[in-house]
Amino acid sequence: MDKSLKGFITYSHEDTSQKDELRKRLDVMEQNNELVTWDDGQLTPGDGALQDDILKKVADSDLLIYLVSAASLASKNCNKELAEALNQNIRVIPIILEYCDWLNHRLKGFEALPHKGKPISEWDDESKGWQDVVDGIRATVKKIRYQTEQSSTTSDKILYAELEFQRGNVHQLLGQVDAAIEFYVRSLDLHPHNANTYYNRGVAYAIKCDWDSAIKDYNIAIELRPDDDNVYYNRGNVYRKKNDFDNAIKDFDTAIELQPKNVDAYNNRGLAYTNKGDWDSAIKDFDTAIELQPKNVDAYNNRGLAYTNKGDFDEAIENCNIAIRLQPNNAALYCNRGLAYYSKGNLDTALEDYNIAIKLLPNYTKAYYGRGVAHMRIGNFDRAIADYNIALKRQPNDAHIHNNRGLAYMLGGDFDNAVEDFSKTIQLKSDWAEVYVNRGLAYSNKDNFEKAIQDFSKAVELNPNDTDTYEKLNFTKHIKDTVDSAIEAMNEAIELNPDDAHGYYNRGEFWLNIQAWEKAKSDLTVAKNMGMDIVTLFQNRYESVTNFQKETDTQLPKDIVAILTS
Repeated sequence: MDKSLKGFITYSHEDTSQKDELRKRLDVMEQNNELVTWDDGQLTPGDGALQDDILKKVADSDLLIYLVSAASLASKNCNKELAEALNQNIRVIPIILEYCDWLNHRLKGFEALPHKGKPISEWDDESKGWQDVVDGIRATVKKIRYQTEQSSTTSDKILYAELEFQRGNVHQLLGQVDAAIEFYVRSLDLHPHNANTYYNRGVAYAIKCDWDSAIKDYNIAIELRPDDDNVYYNRGNVYRKKNDFDNAIKDFDTAIELQPKNVDAYNNRGLAYTNKGDWDSAIKDFDTAIELQPKNVDAYNNRGLAYTNKGDFDEAIENCNIAIRLQPNNAALYCNRGLAYYSKGNLDTALEDYNIAIKLLPNYTKAYYGRGVAHMRIGNFDRAIADYNIALKRQPNDAHIHNNRGLAYMLGGDFDNAVEDFSKTIQLKSDWAEVYVNRGLAYSNKDNFEKAIQDFSKAVELNPNDTDTYEKLNFTKHIKDTVDSAIEAMNEAIELNPDDAHGYYNRGEFWLNIQAWEKAKSDLTVAKNMGMDIVTLFQNRYESVTNFQKETDTQLPKDIVAILTS
């Protein structure tokens, strides 16, 4: 397209000097045959009706360049020229000269120049502001010329592409994501340079948790539309869900640079910092989000969690309190306050919050899990297991819940179920050193020292700097050698004198001390059946069952208690 576009400058005569400055700066575009501009100073009334001539010139233009000031907003003639441009579907470019009430004027829906509507009067170097205006007008002219060229050759193709794009949008709104993606693919086949289509398809892939495909589409959308803060924001969210927190933070940085009042960008950048363990940076971002939007529940909630992680539990609780006042029926808020109370050691108050969360949302897995943790810390292992059971019905492949239920079983003395849960956890998360330690302890309590040693060794392999586990490994090896030697000696004594009840009693008492309950029960029963007064022997050694349990920090099974007391 060789023909220059025509631009009409609307302005108040109070701003004549700014109009002249603009025309001077647009002179290069006129020399390059890009744009020729007109204003009322170049027009002469044929029959005295100057305003009619101006409106005709506006109608004949491709652009209306509106110099925005308090004076032009108040000018009837300027507003008539704007109305004519809008009636003729002419592109309008507002240029903000000074702070004024233009955001409440008909101009508010248009993209203003300079960048983000920063008034020319506010630029430290006004020449930079004017050049930003020229760059913006040049970009608009190129876009109009490109669209004009394209429309003459590919109008039908683009029309069909737009139709497929809108069909994709409808399917996406209906939750039919796969169908939406198919329509977006068809649209891009017809119009491969549409940033909106790449952006919306990226959103669809993100809904499907196909993070790599979403990022690929967002990348192309950014190439086509590099100043769109929404694309950077969405790509940042995807990076965060991929646990690529550094790239997520970079994208949120760009989104905020492009749109400094993007509350969601501050909030989600705060979450990315939280994921990285940078609590102070996270709190700073949540502070900004709250400054911009004082009733933002998510920001208070997230700041509360950051304070909990930082160990400032009182601040955490206060933030949760504010969030709850704003949304008193939000179960997640009670759950998070429960975590803060739990971390502070206020277990009864934590349980109250978890109970409220469950009452508000009976299927809330996180609340059952949190309540189970609180019950376990109090020592209510049966209640903890009951809560973990409910949580696992909803999330049967959650490694953390299986691990915690295994701990509850182990602390309650049910080592078989503990081993089963720890094994399931390892199946789901095989690189988690802590679970091998837990299963090793359970095996030790079951007197299965070989498997305990294997698990402790695996934990050391995964976490070579864990001196605690080294000590457990070496101690278990020592115990195994001691137990093997002791059992061998007792077995030989019984083989040499199988009618001596003392041999069976001694071996039975040994089994008690290493919590090998079935073997203990068997040997003690044999000794008792052979006529030995095992109750008196036991009481002479330990005084009572209660005292034995205190000394050994164990809980004897009821059937063994009966043998030792009846």
